[in-house]
Amino acid sequence: MLDTLLFFYLVVPLVHLIHEAGHVCMAKLHKVKNTEIGIGVGPKIFDFYFKGTKIQLNIIPFLGGYSSNDQAGKLSHKEIALISFGGPLFTLLSIVFFLPFWTPFQFSFSALFVYFSLWIGIVNLIPFKIGEKQSDGWQIASSLIQLVKNR
Repeated sequence: MLDTLLFFYLVVPLVHLIHEAGHVCMAKLHKVKNTEIGIGVGPKIFDFYFKGTKIQLNIIPFLGGYSSNDQAGKLSHKEIALISFGGPLFTLLSIVFFLPFWTPFQFSFSALFVYFSLWIGIVNLIPFKIGEKQSDGWQIASSLIQLVKNR
């Protein structure tokens, strides 16, 4: 029971934070300001600022995350593709830091981190759209298509 709680309230939010931080870092490389990261859904528990980015933790932290900025509609297709790629890139690169602690044939939080990061990193690269929600892969693919069309 404690293992399950630690997974949902520690490992999952950490993976989401790393993923969203990847988007924000790529956005900041493209001079985007007023960035925000939200972890979870529901009412806000607390928020704080880190290097100009507002980070907010919500009451149910294991149900996803988001990042946003004030440049919607002002970014080029190339910038959108690169910023969208930042999340999966950071998620997959974070696995490298956990590999020394990984015990694939035993239960460990490092193994859960590695498996969940692989899942989030790979699934987010698949282009899909559900209603208004678009995966990172969708953003990347649609931006690249627009770049090719505009040539």
